[in-house]
Amino acid sequence: MRMHIIIFLKSVVILIKMSESETEDLVVDHELQDVTPKMLDWWWNHIDTKERYKLWHPKDHKSFELEVSPKKGHIGAIHLVLEEIGGNLTTLRIRTEDPILVPISTTYSHVQASSILDDNDNPISWVVHEYEATQHGTRMRSTFRLPAGIRQRFLEDLRKHCEEEMSNLPKFLPELYENENKQLNRSVLQE
Repeated sequence: MRMHIIIFLKSVVILIKMSESETEDLVVDHELQDVTPKMLDWWWNHIDTKERYKLWHPKDHKSFELEVSPKKGHIGAIHLVLEEIGGNLTTLRIRTEDPILVPISTTYSHVQASSILDDNDNPISWVVHEYEATQHGTRMRSTFRLPAGIRQRFLEDLRKHCEEEMSNLPKFLPELYENENKQLNRSVLQE
């Protein structure tokens, strides 16, 4: 037996799928004005300092460090982060994954996939941000696959945290992306 709960808040649709399986999905849809998929593709590869990580959520993101460097690109990187979700400080080990290997189906053309790891490097939950271009920016869907039995309050806090993170992107990412690419273009021209 499957039960679907749909909650409508402002311009965000939240779908929580509950099943008899061992997981629950929290799905949050976002509309990001003036943020392109290309900017987001760049962003995932350039969240590489505490300062940048805090840009994404100035209130809840406390610390960021690279525990394992990726061998190529960003897949395989493990980030150790301290975040506040619903007033609770949480240390997370987040590994960037190959989207093809993550057990969450996607439909959009751009995908960023991660897992939350236990101390033995086993995934205990999965996160997928998938997105596509729209006329005024990007449509994004964030899916969190979590262990079954997660408290409803945590799901609400995680939804709020995710909404806030994504609503911050239009505030800084277009300018950061433009400035970083101008700087890169200048250095290439000087060589």
